[in-house]
Amino acid sequence: MTLRTCLLVSDDADDHHAISEAVSQLSERIIVLNILDSQKALVLLKESSFMPDYIFLDLSMHGLRINSLLTALKDEDGFYKRRPVVYGDRESFEKIDNNENLIFFSKDYEYSELLRFLKTIF
Repeated sequence: MTLRTCLLVSDDADDHHAISEAVSQLSERIIVLNILDSQKALVLLKESSFMPDYIFLDLSMHGLRINSLLTALKDEDGFYKRRPVVYGDRESFEKIDNNENLIFFSKDYEYSELLRFLKTIF
């Protein structure tokens, strides 16, 4: 069985803890990489061969340029290499230029809801 990776782009320590804990509870074979700065995440995605199996983007992150990040996740044909999960409030989600191929999760969650949601993703 191979390891899978989950890139979590968020500056919220509570999200890092909750999502990392939930992922480890659901699977020992998934590693969570937390990145606090959306620009560093953008550099990682554009300038390396690393493409995580799962991508979670916090829409309430300070300085987030969501459309730039989403563009970096697309292949040459304009399709997402991985279908990103974006989480935050509905208003922020609706401001994304092209949000129909994204998975949305409300940031106002209970831990049990997060676990149920992640089970559907993994």
